[in-house]
Amino acid sequence: MKIGIIIISVLILSTLALKAFKTKNYQNRTPQFVEKDGDNFKTHLLPKVPKNWVQETIDKFEGKEYDKYDNYHYRFSDKLCNDVYRSYKYWEKGESHYDFLSKLNDTQKMYFALINFEGQTNNGGVYQFLYNQPENSIITLEALKDAKLIRLSKDYEIVLNQFFGKFSTISELRSKFQNGKINWEKRWNSFVEGYKEIPHAEKIEEYFYEEEYSKEYHSKIAQFVINNQNNLMIKE
Repeated sequence: MKIGIIIISVLILSTLALKAFKTKNYQNRTPQFVEKDGDNFKTHLLPKVPKNWVQETIDKFEGKEYDKYDNYHYRFSDKLCNDVYRSYKYWEKGESHYDFLSKLNDTQKMYFALINFEGQTNNGGVYQFLYNQPENSIITLEALKDAKLIRLSKDYEIVLNQFFGKFSTISELRSKFQNGKINWEKRWNSFVEGYKEIPHAEKIEEYFYEEEYSKEYHSKIAQFVINNQNNLMIKE
């Protein structure tokens, strides 16, 4: 199992998608927010797994010491999230990330939001997540609550209040950062300035990277999968 690939898959896919997104001149479009539509019966983008796959995946790690980079949460996310990105390749179809996520059922939308939040935050902080994926910003709060991540959901809700309070400013910063006519140093500085708009993000980052909290996050997201198996996969 190539754990390194699993951990960075969403980030690589996001980078490829962002390039495609920009070439289609979507960068100046008003952000659209992924929402639940009450439809949990969409199955065309559900990955297929063996009948006993969930329990067998759990059993592989039974009795083993927790490994932050190799656990059944990552096995779940690679199959149920990363594989869907890899097979569908929405950026090659000229679709936005929002367009793609809107094709998922409600449970998938929340699960993908949780996986993307983890990947983006681990890579560059909460601000990077909001900067790269504003379309996932709102549904992530709902997903965190549904996964019973109480502390994180409360802190993230404060972040959203700060984020939307300065949303026009952050949108302007994003546009500036993506402007190829501006040199890289100025573009980077415009990105860094965005951190000032959401100071509470640092509160999350104080504990999110710690192994103990990582263990809690992984456990809760894995339990989300276990509780919602019928809406996240097709068992054969």
